[in-house]
Amino acid sequence: MEFTHLHWHSTFSFLEAIWTPKKLVAKAKELWFTALWITDYFAMYWAIQLYEAAKENEIKPIIWAELWFVLDINWFNKVDEIWNICLLAKNTEWYQNLMKLVSVANQAWIAWKPKIDIETIWKFCEWIIAFMWWEESWIWKMINRSETDDKIMEIVGMIQEKLWKENVYFEVIAQKESENQTLKKINQKVLSLSEDNWISVMTDNVYDYINKWDKDAREMALAIKDNKRIFDSDRRDPKWDFYLMTWDEIKEILIWNWYDESEVGSWIDTNNKIADEIDIKINMWQWLFPKYQPYDDIKEIYENIKDSLISD
Repeated sequence: MEFTHLHWHSTFSFLEAIWTPKKLVAKAKELWFTALWITDYFAMYWAIQLYEAAKENEIKPIIWAELWFVLDINWFNKVDEIWNICLLAKNTEWYQNLMKLVSVANQAWIAWKPKIDIETIWKFCEWIIAFMWWEESWIWKMINRSETDDKIMEIVGMIQEKLWKENVYFEVIAQKESENQTLKKINQKVLSLSEDNWISVMTDNVYDYINKWDKDAREMALAIKDNKRIFDSDRRDPKWDFYLMTWDEIKEILIWNWYDESEVGSWIDTNNKIADEIDIKINMWQWLFPKYQPYDDIKEIYENIKDSLISD
């Protein structure tokens, strides 16, 4: 069965993941993947590298950005009120809008992380797909602190109102729930909310390195980033497997978690459906500059002095 991974970080998510987009594309081709995604944090430095490598290997490049999300960008936000959200470039125009959105986010930092809000997303929301999950997402945090379904869905509804309901997805994480009861609690709550509110579900294992044996190298990168030693008891020590899994491996884990095989198949169909909707074409041999509209008072000043500028 064809499978498209949705959630991955490269070396461009500084010390959170390892391996470059080019190396990832090579591995994806080896595994016969037809499309490839990257959801690096806070920036899109990697996008052209992925695009070129994927096109050379006849793999569809799919470009996301993972940003920090708040309800109102103009208000001070507590750290526990900041969540992450993944936004997808659905076509070439949205790819350009996504770059604008990343620029806006990087001008509004909090807790050393760029942030956006619902109104900012709406401003650039044409042809956008969004999903919210993993440990830093608002849905994970709200479920983990036992918020009511109504309160969780209130925020979901705000995002759906701006982006259209069919463009907002939930994600089931394909990791062994027996090793973490919190994950089991959140996966099951996500499925309950999706069923009650008709929200499509996709799945992934959120990979941060390519091969299974890269786990130690990634843990070393995390320790360096956090200024920890590898033998420190308080360092980040991820227990799950975050390598580039095949569909068979993803399926095996989900069935191990006692999910029905037909249900798992529907989640993977959602992954592939999203991938089929993507159509990004970037002309690599052209100059691209932002379209800048100056303020009216600057235009007036220019009109008053332009003759002297020309004569000089």
